[in-house]
Order: sequence, then structure tokens, then C-alpha cells
Amino acid sequence: MDLVAIAVVKRAIGLNGHCAALAHGETLGALKAPIGVYIGEDGRRASEATLKEVELRPQGYVVLFEGVCDRTAAEALQGQSVFVREDQLPQLADGQYYHFRLKGMAVVTESSGKKIGTVRDTVNLPSMDALDVVLANGHDAIIPYNEQAVVRVDDERREIVVSDSYIEELL
Repeated sequence: MDLVAIAVVKRAIGLNGHCAALAHGETLGALKAPIGVYIGEDGRRASEATLKEVELRPQGYVVLFEGVCDRTAAEALQGQSVFVREDQLPQLADGQYYHFRLKGMAVVTESSGKKIGTVRDTVNLPSMDALDVVLANGHDAIIPYNEQAVVRVDDERREIVVSDSYIEELL
């Protein structure tokens, strides 16, 4: 079973078991509670839990898990990640992709299809999202994940096609 991290528990809120959660993207807010999730340090050591409440407040998300009824129990969750199964992720519109699905994709040129590197990770910068790419020559590059740099994502071929004009600036 493949689990995807959607948030991390930051701290206890109040006395009744509520927790502040830092969401990774929009998935946490899109879940319809109550819903089964997993909590743990990583996906391999996560335990099943029921997310009873999700509320977006001005300071961020506040969540409540079944069986977490007081501040002490909420404090025990601090630093733990919240996971869902891949099949629980909301469907995205055409042309949108979950960042974890971009990892490992080949980065190729628009004109020749030549592989110039591989996506190591995605980066959430203040002004945009970007791809952390290991180039074929072993160097690293950050490629903005926007319309100017990325022409298209080819799911079937597991490739991200980057515009030639952007590649010229890179190399």
C-alpha cells in the first residue's frame, strides 16, 4: 500500500485534543471527515487513525483524531506526519499533477527529446513550485514548474518536456 504524506502535526491546540497541522498542498482541506488516515514518522511505520475534524482557521489547519481527547494525547502526536492512501487522493484537473508523481521522471528537450536529467524532487518556493533536477552531467538545476519552462508532462513516457529556450539558459 502506497501512502502519501499530506500534513504534519505541529502542536496541540487547547485542552480537548485538537492539533495544529501544516498541510502539504490542498489535500488535507479537501478530505471529508470522518475519514481513515495514517499517522507516523514515515509511511512504513504509520498507524491507522480516524480524522474526525478538519478546520481551516486564519492561522492554518486544526485537526482532531478519534481517541485523542486531551492536550497530553495531542502533544504526543507532535512531529508525526499524516498520510492517506494514494487511492484516497482527490482527482486533479487535466494538466495538474501531484508532486510525488513527478519524482523520477526524465527531463527532455522540446525539439529533440534528448534526456537532459531526472527529477530528484519538487521544491515549493515562495513565488512558485520548481523541479529539482539532476542533470546528465551530474550537476543540479532548479527548473521552474511553470508554462514558460515546462511544455508538457507525458505520464505514459514518464517525461517532462522542457522548452528549448529554457534549456539554453540552463546549460
